[in-house]
Order: sequence, then structure tokens, then C-alpha cells
Amino acid sequence: MRNWSIGKSATLTDLAMCINAYRVRTVGLYACLGVGVKLGDELVYPDMIVMINYGRKKQCDPDYDQNYFVGPPNFVLDIEDPNCDLVKERKKMFANSGVEEYLIVNETITKIEWNRLINGKFKSVKPDRDGLIKSSSLPGLWIPINALKKRDNWAVMASIEHGLTRREHHELMNSIWNKN
Repeated sequence: MRNWSIGKSATLTDLAMCINAYRVRTVGLYACLGVGVKLGDELVYPDMIVMINYGRKKQCDPDYDQNYFVGPPNFVLDIEDPNCDLVKERKKMFANSGVEEYLIVNETITKIEWNRLINGKFKSVKPDRDGLIKSSSLPGLWIPINALKKRDNWAVMASIEHGLTRREHHELMNSIWNKN
């Protein structure tokens, strides 16, 4: 059993609810909390992963016998533990293994670090002029950073709904439905 603080649990619940709204409307994804991920010889337990399960963007597979995923998920979310400094280690491991995006948030959502894999290294992503971070690993997952910081889940969900209507999300769905 995990020993999470109330703050970490509440923050993870809020973020997972929003990301899961995207997953529910995107056929062919797994979104899991606290499940193991085997990356090379390491077995790690991110707070949340999202992986594309079909098509050309698929990067990992579930191993139902071992009860973990093998290979890098497309997207990883961790709620930063103020008593533990594993972020640098995990960032390096996730980048080296090919995780496309790694989101790190503190319990109070005052610190948000969105990392995108570019040329084998994570680069920090900043919001665009509209205040959105538009995921590249999960096209259509649009997160308004100020609304996220305010815990305005309605605004976050509305932004995700808008992102789901865009061409990039339709192209992702086409790559999942038409696996070749």
C-alpha cells in the first residue's frame, strides 16, 4: 500500500480525472495509476501513465502475467514528493527510455514542470500565448496552466474537450484505428 499524503492523493485524483476524460474520448489508450513500468532492468512505479495501445505511436506493452508494463509509456505524470528527491533520476531514466512527455507537479500545483523528449533529452515546455500546454504525445490533450494552478477543473476539462475536436487528435485516432 502506498503511503501518500492527503495533498498528493487529492492532486493526483484531480489530474487523473482530467487526463482520464481525454482517455475516455480517445479509444485505444491505457491510463493507469501506480502501476509498474519495466524500463530495461528497472521497475518503476510512476503515479500515472498513459500509453497508446495500438498503431504507430504505441511504445509499450502490458505484461499481464507480471502485472506491469514493458517499455516506455507515451506520457508519465508524477506528483513531486517534497521529502524525496528522485525527480532528477526519474527524468533521466524516462528520457533515456523514450518516454515522450513527463509531467511533474507538486502537491499544491504551484510548481508545474512539463518535459518533452526532443533529440533524446527532456526540454521544459512552456505554455503558448493562450496559456495552454498542448501535449505532443497525446494530441488534443490541452491543459490551461493557470486553470490547473487554480484547480479549476471545469476550465481544464473544457480545454481538453476543445483539444479533442482538433485535427491532431483526429490524426491520432486514425493512426490507432488504421494500425498500418
